Amino acid sequence: MPPSFKSAYLIHGDDHGRIAQRRAKLRELAESQSGAHGFELFEGDTATPDTVAAALNAMTFAMGRRFIIVDGVERWKEKELDALEAAMAQIDPETTISFFAREDGRSKAPKRLHDAIKRVGGEISVQENIKPWELPKWVTQQARACGLGLTPEAARALVNQVGERQERLLREL
Repeated sequence: MPPSFKSAYLIHGDDHGRIAQRRAKLRELAESQSGAHGFELFEGDTATPDTVAAALNAMTFAMGRRFIIVDGVERWKEKELDALEAAMAQIDPETTISFFAREDGRSKAPKRLHDAIKRVGGEISVQENIKPWELPKWVTQQARACGLGLTPEAARALVNQVGERQERLLREL
């Protein structure tokens, strides 16, 4: 059975590596589901709210599900989103649009984009780095999820030995 998709996704946060992985996996999945012509990628100067709104409103000859991947929405301003909100309100049920925001300091995905995604029943996923002092607790929780018992002292020792990269810590568990 093929996977089911929501109309819209927002993947954002300060874990830029994890966000890049999610984007690469989505692109791979889009190509496998719909072929090379079944997805559109907007990044850099082409990733503006108006161009994305125009893409949503454009007719397509793609067969099956259509994927639109938009990178860099952390640069968007609230006042620029009128056309995009209107286009998302009428999104085709066979279209999935995914927004990616690599956030730092003041660069954040606009609240209006969050709201528009919620209105269409989309999904918002936060990818945040764990603060170094929170890592032992996080490691203990991840160990429990893997069916392992790990004391706080052992979690601290693992972090000291392996380092602060969450992916590496998960591999060690």
